[in-house]
Amino acid sequence: MLTITRPVMVKVRITDSYKKDLALELQQGVAKMELELQQLELQNRRLQELAQKNPNSVEKALVQIEQEKQKRLDTRVKLLDKIKEVANLANGNEVLHGQVESLVEVQLGDDWQKLMNAEIIVEDGKIVEIRTLQPGGSL
Repeated sequence: MLTITRPVMVKVRITDSYKKDLALELQQGVAKMELELQQLELQNRRLQELAQKNPNSVEKALVQIEQEKQKRLDTRVKLLDKIKEVANLANGNEVLHGQVESLVEVQLGDDWQKLMNAEIIVEDGKIVEIRTLQPGGSL
């Protein structure tokens, strides 16, 4: 007998509570991006004031700040799009949340597919189901 690690997919079953928590998390991300954009804008203004005194020394920094601002704006738009998507998630559906590793004992004659295909289903923060592939290929 031998003990190995295997990947285990973690899925979340959609509930109203999950949608609410996910939307809140995304809104916090949007607020963080907006704060970072404000900070970058402040830095930009300061650099522009310096640029009036010495244009050559500040140009690179201004370009970098504009690039950082664009990254934050893009991230903000993606987060807002995800918030809209959350509202359309159907309760009861399952979405991939991540992957973890688990230990499993293997021995001669074990069904490799059954051993390697495992899922954990989480609903409202609690594990509600642990699935392994059944003979015949379905979970």
